[in-house]
Amino acid sequence: MKGKKKLLILLPLLFLLIGVSSGQAAPFYDGKVIKIIVTTKPGGGYDFYGRMMARFMQKYMPGSTIIVKNVPGGGHLIGTNTIYKAKPDGLTFGTFNRAVGLMQVIGYKGVRFDFPKMSWLGSASSELYTFTVSSKKYKDLDDVMKAGDTRIATSGLGGMNHVTAVMYYYMMGKENYSIGTGYEGGETNLAIMRGEMDGAFGSFNSRKQMVDDDYGRIVMYIGPKNLLESVAKGYEGPPFIQDVVKDPQFKSTVKFLVGMQDIGRPFAGPPGIPKDRLEILRTAFEKALADPELQKFADRSERPVGLVKYPEVEDWSKGIFDLPPNVVTVLKKAHGM
Repeated sequence: MKGKKKLLILLPLLFLLIGVSSGQAAPFYDGKVIKIIVTTKPGGGYDFYGRMMARFMQKYMPGSTIIVKNVPGGGHLIGTNTIYKAKPDGLTFGTFNRAVGLMQVIGYKGVRFDFPKMSWLGSASSELYTFTVSSKKYKDLDDVMKAGDTRIATSGLGGMNHVTAVMYYYMMGKENYSIGTGYEGGETNLAIMRGEMDGAFGSFNSRKQMVDDDYGRIVMYIGPKNLLESVAKGYEGPPFIQDVVKDPQFKSTVKFLVGMQDIGRPFAGPPGIPKDRLEILRTAFEKALADPELQKFADRSERPVGLVKYPEVEDWSKGIFDLPPNVVTVLKKAHGM
């Protein structure tokens, strides 16, 4: 009888110890509100991935509520600063343009983050980038490069679309373009459709509908060539930047631009999130991306998904600080420095 009593006393303690040894931070999240910061205005790719991950991560964090807050401005700089400066309690993380870390690399004024120190969750997708222009004005890339002035829409200095535009024209030795900043989300497509702007760099899936509606024409791809089959099947034809930029001095710059597309949609929180809570977030992030319902949702929305695990993203965030001097020089040019 005494043995049974001891067992009854020890069982609750045993269950408690099991929870602790498993690193279960789940009770912390019970009843808590988690905020995902999206560094653009509503609409567009970053907002889509932020809201999709909020919806499906919540499924794997029962008891919590995940909301999205848009913090646009400064070419993703304001939102990224906000994520970095958030309280490291595991209740705030976000998604931002993968090029924003380059602002720290070149010493851009206004950076308030240390990119490699962020608490990385991973990336929700790799990206096939495009140079898409108005189908009413241009037939192909050659047509664009011969034009008197091509008005390029970008989100701002920290955006991948801005960096890619300036770097591309610089490598080609051309200045027959102008840039309009402040175009975020779906605003870019609307500006091209209205004739306000002539083209933009951006992900294939952000431009696909405009191309299908015959308002836009893809004239060049930027990214690993193997993504064409999985992401843009049926849209073959335009050249890849690897085959367009011929000058050997820019080989490392082209390689850098292509490699940036592997880390398409990164997610991270501020540094210092408790290890057990960060593990909960990472697990929910990975489970959400493996969820068949999320896959169906993304397919219906014609958005690619594919987990890039956090160690790879973490290594990439450190690697951008080892860029060759000539690449850094071009990056400074892209940021007006």
